Amino acid sequence: MKCKVCGAESGKYPLCRACNIKKEKGEIVKCNKCGNWHSIVAPCIFPNPNNNGRDFVYESKNVLISRSEQEYFKSIVNSLPTGYHVFPQVNLASFIIKNDDSPFHNELFRNIDFLITDENFKPLIVIEINDQTHLNSDRKERDEKVKNICDEAGIPVVKFWTSYGVNGAYIKTKINETISSLPIARVHHFSQSEKKPQVTTITPSETQQHPSYIPQRKRSNGCYVATCVYGSYDCPEVWTLRRFRDNTLGSTWYGRAFIRTYYAISPTLVKWFGNTTWFKKMWKGTLDRMVKKLEKNGVENTPYEDKHW
Repeated sequence: MKCKVCGAESGKYPLCRACNIKKEKGEIVKCNKCGNWHSIVAPCIFPNPNNNGRDFVYESKNVLISRSEQEYFKSIVNSLPTGYHVFPQVNLASFIIKNDDSPFHNELFRNIDFLITDENFKPLIVIEINDQTHLNSDRKERDEKVKNICDEAGIPVVKFWTSYGVNGAYIKTKINETISSLPIARVHHFSQSEKKPQVTTITPSETQQHPSYIPQRKRSNGCYVATCVYGSYDCPEVWTLRRFRDNTLGSTWYGRAFIRTYYAISPTLVKWFGNTTWFKKMWKGTLDRMVKKLEKNGVENTPYEDKHW
């Protein structure tokens, strides 16, 4: 469901989290005059008198993308090098084709938030703007499906989380790093023979012939439980925990021992129980309190690159 005020994702509720906070403050109300949710300083919205009482089956939306998506759109446009383009609300079927004899391609009838192309309009990067509703099981399943399709097509997916806000510097860095990593290896997720996923091999000579090739640094061990709970390795809460891991735990021998023990156990725990609701609920309260305490003590929740110790 979309928020009745700003158009952002709101799950099963009429207002998103941000607008609900404004409602609590009395800044947004459900108007007794027009029956709509809106700001107390906004004019009422009444039905079009030219409808003559007819109920039309189709009507135009007020805006193509929400206010939050508009802010990200402006930041993405400002981050792109000369010659690149960005398009909002693009259907997968507009830039990906399916190479099989299936008469139905329903899995491609999904919209992504933004598509970046080069000057010749070749699809390069998919950008998704995720809020907390993307932590729900149905949304996670949809997101995984989209990512797998894009993996097969050789198009990387970059995610930005609304909980962090629109950080122009981080968005620009992330987009330019992704452009520099192109072309990427395509990954087999779907096969007529139902084989296990396998990675298409690209030899170093083939990759290095690309003019923008930059060797990619291997990521260190991830925060398995935290990533499972918060839904992303790159989000404010996990950035805080990763800083604590590297700068505090990693600075002592007993801290490093704890980290090694954690990485020996946590991948198995997540593999067994990561998709269960009780596991996430059990850990979320503990992690939320820990993150809050760390941030209170000065640990930042800004974008972070792992240390290798």
